[in-house]
Amino acid sequence: MHPSARPQWRPAWWVLLLGLAAIVLFGTAFAVRLSCVLGHCAVPSVRYLLDLDAVGGLPRLFTTGVFVAVAALAGRACRSATGRARPWWAAVAAAGLALAVVKLASAHSLAEAGTSPLTTLLLGLAVAVPSLWLLAVAGRAWDVPATVPVVAALAGYALAALGLDVLTHLAGLLAGGAGAASATFVEELGEALAAVAVLAVVRSGTSAARPGR
Repeated sequence: MHPSARPQWRPAWWVLLLGLAAIVLFGTAFAVRLSCVLGHCAVPSVRYLLDLDAVGGLPRLFTTGVFVAVAALAGRACRSATGRARPWWAAVAAAGLALAVVKLASAHSLAEAGTSPLTTLLLGLAVAVPSLWLLAVAGRAWDVPATVPVVAALAGYALAALGLDVLTHLAGLLAGGAGAASATFVEELGEALAAVAVLAVVRSGTSAARPGR
C-alpha cells in the first residue's frame, strides 16, 4: 500500500471479545469489592487479585496489557513503514509503552497522593494536550493515513482517564462505601474499554504502513 493510501477501518471479532472480557473481569472485581463493603469480604488473596485499582491486580494488568499490545503493533508498523511515517509510528509506540508503564505503576494515583485531584487533572492535561497536538500536526504534515483516528482514540482515552478520575474523587467525597466502589468500577472499566478502542484503531491503522497491502 502506498503511504498516502487510506486504511480500511473494519471491526474485528477480537475487539468484541476483549470488550466482553473487560466487562466480565471488571464486573467480577466490582462484585468482590461491593460484597466487602457490605461486610462479606472474600479471602485476602482473591480480594487483592480482583482489586479494581491495586497494583498487580488483574484489572490493572488487563489495561496495561492492552497498551503493551498497542506499543507492539505500532512498533511493527514503524519497522514496516517507509519515509516519514516511520518516526510517527515510533512516537505512537512510545506513547503506548508510556501509558502501559503509567497504568502498571499507578503513577496517576501516586501523583494524587501528593497533590489535589484538580492539580493532577491539570498536570495530565498539560502533558496530554501538547503531546496529542504534536502527534496530530506531524501526522498530517507527513501524510500518515492513520493520524486522525489514532490521535482521536488516544484523546478519548485521555478524556476517560482524567475525566472519570475526577468523577470518582467526587463520588468518594459525596457518597461513601457502595457509591465510591461504583464510581471506581465505572472509572476503571471506562479506561479499559477506551484502551481497547485505541488498540482496535491502531491495529486497523497499521495496515497502511505495511508494504504490499
